[in-house]
Amino acid sequence: MDEDNKREEAGQEWVDQILRDIRAEEAAKQDPAANDSAGPQSAAPDQQPRRPVSDNPPASSGTTGRFRSQSSRTSAGRQAAARSPRTPDKQPRRSRRKRTRVRRVGYVNTIVYVVATLAICVVASIFCLRAAADVLAVSRPDKAVEVEIPEGTDTAALAQIYKEAGLIEFPWMFELVAQYEGMGTIEPGSYVLNTNMGYTSLMNAVEKSSQPRETVNVTIPEGYTLSEIADLMEENNVCSASDFMHAVENTEFDYDFVGEIPDDDLIYHRLEGYLFPDTYEFYTNENALNVVNRLLSNFDRRITAEIRSMIEAQGMTLHEVLTLASIIQAEAPDEENMALVSSVYHNRLDNPSEFPLLQADPTRNYADEEIAVSVGIDGQRIINAYNTYEGEGLPPGPINNPGMAAILAAISPAETNYYYFCSDLRTREFFYAETLEEHEQNLVRANLR
Repeated sequence: MDEDNKREEAGQEWVDQILRDIRAEEAAKQDPAANDSAGPQSAAPDQQPRRPVSDNPPASSGTTGRFRSQSSRTSAGRQAAARSPRTPDKQPRRSRRKRTRVRRVGYVNTIVYVVATLAICVVASIFCLRAAADVLAVSRPDKAVEVEIPEGTDTAALAQIYKEAGLIEFPWMFELVAQYEGMGTIEPGSYVLNTNMGYTSLMNAVEKSSQPRETVNVTIPEGYTLSEIADLMEENNVCSASDFMHAVENTEFDYDFVGEIPDDDLIYHRLEGYLFPDTYEFYTNENALNVVNRLLSNFDRRITAEIRSMIEAQGMTLHEVLTLASIIQAEAPDEENMALVSSVYHNRLDNPSEFPLLQADPTRNYADEEIAVSVGIDGQRIINAYNTYEGEGLPPGPINNPGMAAILAAISPAETNYYYFCSDLRTREFFYAETLEEHEQNLVRANLR
């Protein structure tokens, strides 16, 4: 019973508290001065006073009274809430709208920041890739570039020379790498470099050696093939044969005559015939690119404007002249016979209906001994094109590298009516004929029948 009484007293106190609150709100509404001084805890001016939930106190005793007191407390709270109309809270809604705008502005700023960051990353990545490609010479063509390095050139000046020659893109990067690698003294002189050379190769190519370099004189005989010249360079410790061949086949050299070479897939070696035979002085362990360029540069000097005028007067191209000259070089041992052999081939070329085939033995030998061993059966078209017993007219390109005497003989043949010739292999005596019948007799005289 005591416990029930305590609960009833607590319920009564709760109701009394509600009534006191309601009376205080009514008094505040009736007294504006008190409302102004009420501070942040006072009610809003337009807020209606709440009425008491019930004037009846909870039951005084018993179980039924306990439940009544709880019910009355609940209903009193609900009725007070229902009778107290809510004044629209405009300020919080304005705050929520402001927060929405701030949030939207925040989203835009975030997107702009992300896009800007990505753009910076992309630009930085592209630059890093370009810088790495420049250092390593990635995806650059094989193109020979000749540079002249004067006395007293330092790293900064060298970087600028390389930049102007198209060998590098970023001079400042080259200087940094050279400083990091500890590049030594730069050797002045003329160099042939390749656009596919990386920074390290470009530095090594012009760096002065700590020991004096040995030189060697190499004589290239007239009529040597490209592969024979490559082997000759290796035998004299100039450069390896493979490096020589790679430089010849894969480098774009900046000479006018190179651009005149026909774009023909039947040509076996593109620069065969253009490596001028002569005596050269090379460094041992020389850069193969320098070696090849020396031969091409010599050829370019030898083919003067006068010789080009003579070629044009003959109605031929330089490539055709070299092709014919290479055959003459392989056939005749001296200038007199070169002019006569040239006349035989010119007469046949001028009468293709009667003499469609040149039938030159050196072309068949080149096709069988030089081309067939490399291309095999898959290159039968090339083999047949070079073999003038199979293909009509001149072969696609020279079969060796002729000297100046053979070149001049190809341009200026002797005036004859010869269509045949043969020679004694033992005495090297030549026999010429105008008809097949005479030629058959000459074969006997030359001990070939």
